[in-house]
Amino acid sequence: MRYPLIFNIHNVSRSPYLAGNWLFPWQFERLLKFLKERFKFGDPKEPLRLSKDEFLITFDDGLMGVYENAYPIMEGMGIKGIVFIVVDYIGRRNLWDAHFLTPVYHMDKGEILELSRKGWIIGSHGKTHRSLKGLKFEEVLREVDYSKKYLEDLTGREVFMFSYPFGIYSPLAEKALYMAGYKLAFCGISGRRKKLERFRIPRIPTFITDLFVNLKIMDFYTIFDKAFSLPSRLTPIYQKILGKRLLR
Repeated sequence: MRYPLIFNIHNVSRSPYLAGNWLFPWQFERLLKFLKERFKFGDPKEPLRLSKDEFLITFDDGLMGVYENAYPIMEGMGIKGIVFIVVDYIGRRNLWDAHFLTPVYHMDKGEILELSRKGWIIGSHGKTHRSLKGLKFEEVLREVDYSKKYLEDLTGREVFMFSYPFGIYSPLAEKALYMAGYKLAFCGISGRRKKLERFRIPRIPTFITDLFVNLKIMDFYTIFDKAFSLPSRLTPIYQKILGKRLLR
């Protein structure tokens, strides 16, 4: 079985759109019910202490579907999430993403604050959702430090978790996270791990094609997750082509 059982969801949407890394509400609810019947909900503040019998739920990007569709389901089950916010796109469409003419909105400040008050952990997903690999150190530090301070000012709480955009980390990024004061960071795809590193915590990605939840937690399914994650590599190319126009 895969370890750790930390699931990562990008969006929960009632309306289909051209992306693969999202779930319908019924799929998301089915996943949670499956996990709750077989495992215990772990402590979101202590992912490094997660046992093989516990699971966590995280969300990258901070899209509106998380608030509208995932949040009510999780509240009904008594589960708190960890959501990673792209601060320059709060309340805006996800124009940083190669969205194929079907952009979706990020949560606004009000939704983020409500989740924070309800016990969710608010983490950073960077300032602009650029891949940190290949950037100059000063640029990396600005991405992680600015977003941390912005979210701390917004929520009034310490922001100590980071999720690498696209799951791509580097020694330079880890150095910047340490200097900025982060304690934990989440990266790529989990498989069979015996020991977790605080700046390289892997997760299990989710996709609209996930039809068999019982297979998702098995070691061999890592191969499929890596294959389904390949299209996300198009976005850094898309970002380089459009450059500064992304924030207009």
